[in-house]
Amino acid sequence: MLWLCLHFYHLPVECFSGDRDAEQPLFISEAGRIIGCNHQARRHGIQPDMTPTAARALVAHGHHHVRDLERERHVLERLATWAGRFSPRVSLQAPAALLLEIEGSLRYFQGLEPLRQRILEGIRQLGHRITMGIAPTPTAAWLLARAGDETPVTARKALGPRLSGLSVAILPVEQRMTDALHGLGCETIGDIRALPRAGATRRLGQGLLEMLQRAHGERPDPRENWQPPASFDRQLQLMEATTDLDMLRPELQRLIDGLCISLRRHDAGVRRLRFALHHRQGRPTLLPVGVLAPCRDAGHLRWLLDRRLDGLTLSGDVTAIHLRAGRFHPMPGTSTALDLLDEGRERNVTDDWHRLVETLNSRLGEARVHRLAIHPEHRPEKAWAYHPPGSALQQKAVPATVARPCWLLKQPVLLKSPRGKPEYEARPLLLEDGPERIETGWWDGHDVTRDYYRARTRRGQRVWIFRDRRGQRHWYLHGIFA
Repeated sequence: MLWLCLHFYHLPVECFSGDRDAEQPLFISEAGRIIGCNHQARRHGIQPDMTPTAARALVAHGHHHVRDLERERHVLERLATWAGRFSPRVSLQAPAALLLEIEGSLRYFQGLEPLRQRILEGIRQLGHRITMGIAPTPTAAWLLARAGDETPVTARKALGPRLSGLSVAILPVEQRMTDALHGLGCETIGDIRALPRAGATRRLGQGLLEMLQRAHGERPDPRENWQPPASFDRQLQLMEATTDLDMLRPELQRLIDGLCISLRRHDAGVRRLRFALHHRQGRPTLLPVGVLAPCRDAGHLRWLLDRRLDGLTLSGDVTAIHLRAGRFHPMPGTSTALDLLDEGRERNVTDDWHRLVETLNSRLGEARVHRLAIHPEHRPEKAWAYHPPGSALQQKAVPATVARPCWLLKQPVLLKSPRGKPEYEARPLLLEDGPERIETGWWDGHDVTRDYYRARTRRGQRVWIFRDRRGQRHWYLHGIFA
């Protein structure tokens, strides 16, 4: 096997600064000491191991955050989902590294160096900094990445010489363990390995020695594969509150890109996205986006979101963006590689129809766009219903014994009927066909008992009328034929 480790050494800062260095100085502290800062903060003289008070004295307008391990974990999980495009086996190495088993990926990417370049380019586009380690065992790859040694080790027999020269400072141990190593005269991993086994175990403990054995391939080193959740619920805190939609678009698109990466990993699509723009005060601004068929085309989803943003007026500064995706829908049999060609594929009539409805939904709101559908009911006014466009309907209409008009009046109109003969526009109607008796609805309190006829006016217009068989047996106009 061959393992590749991505060590995100700047992650505590990057999880607050997003995909670009903030224009304002940014520094992160933990246990009362600065552990990281961005380029702007370094220009003002802020350095690791300073106190936050000293840092604020250098730059009063900077952003200070306490390290947020939960936030880092979420970013690392998102990166693990993204890394799934390069290997089916991705493992989290908390708090700031990913491990990819790449032996099976080399042929697909035409070798190790093209694969490394593809990964590095993707990392740069995501706005992260890494060191990369490559070795036959995951622990060795991780240690090499922590040491900044990016020369690949592809043969197990070369592990010992390469690891032996690494400083003990890169080992993930507490300070007291580091002091103990220095007390024993151990400056490198090779020095630790040269100690007598019994004495080293007694002085340093079994855990450190077993980790080094896993690194050298002397012990099994199993790793748990990362499985992204089959849902998407993510909130992005903005560095600065804003009402500028152009400033919000890149952040919204970042969330969509992350969603589509997760969807491809699951061979799934989504039909509903729910964006919420949070303000300092008041309710969030909601931006629902829907598609008719399950979709994971980031370009199309971004396009629909842009239509929702057109003409949007915000009620206040936006401080955070929240994206929650609806249920994941399986999309089996779709090649992930071909997904990259979605935006350029030839569109068919169904695609164009879906795009039209989705555009109307985005511009007018989903509450104003409906699909007419038949309903199994004898009463004409209840034989149809509004449904969301694209919804699957399995029911069939009740067979009719006579033709139905295309235009059904919202409410039947009472007709004059001198001597029991129906009139329309002060002229008698000529009955052509009927009656069709409809007597139903007793179970819901809206029962009817009617005799329907197809009739013609003196001007030749065909209409649909009925006579109520109860009470005074009035005549009503209910529909007009085309």
